[in-house]
Amino acid sequence: MECPLDGSFDPPGSELIIDYAKIRSMDKSPLKLVQDFTTEQYVKFMLADAGTEHYPFLNYLSATYGDCRHFSDIGTRVVASAAALGSNLKSPVWTFDIPQSIERHAAYRGDTEANYQAKAKSIGLNIKFHNLDLLKVSDEELKKYFGTWFVMLDTFHKPDTVPFEREFFQRLLDIGFKGILGLDDIHLNDEMKKWWKELQDGAVVGGYTTYDISEVGHFSGTGLVDFSGKMVIKS
Repeated sequence: MECPLDGSFDPPGSELIIDYAKIRSMDKSPLKLVQDFTTEQYVKFMLADAGTEHYPFLNYLSATYGDCRHFSDIGTRVVASAAALGSNLKSPVWTFDIPQSIERHAAYRGDTEANYQAKAKSIGLNIKFHNLDLLKVSDEELKKYFGTWFVMLDTFHKPDTVPFEREFFQRLLDIGFKGILGLDDIHLNDEMKKWWKELQDGAVVGGYTTYDISEVGHFSGTGLVDFSGKMVIKS
């Protein structure tokens, strides 16, 4: 089904409110409905409280603001973030991993990808898997993948040693991204702390605003980079 909003970076509505109280009190039943689409070991993380894990925040974003546009999730791993973003059973999720990664197969729990996708489709969960090097695709292809309003980036967490996050951020700037970028683990290690500080310091020149929402995100740090100017924090 075509989405008339495809290609638009503009977040829905006149403002996008990150309401801490609502995130903390989110009904977990949408996450419970999709918990079978990650590994058994990861279910406890998916169902953990806001401030411990970031899945309640993704559930909130999906339920409150999700529309027909896809969410983009970079760093598929065991599909937990993608499933949480798709938990409104309305918004597609395009999730990306490096070309050689088969880590998501663990989420199939011994089944085939075809059967996994059939089960997902039967409840309305729409996840599209991509294996490719996002630093090598053309700008036009990148605009297709990220022509939407929310992108979650959760990959190597070594922006100096393995500078994927840093280089991908620059590519978003280059294509004129005007949505919202979510960053996980911004306080995980010295490299991530340093990069987050660099993003904060570069906000005015870069034309964005940064928000540390770790209180309702992941204990190791969750940051938002708002290129739209629509975000309002209600803490």
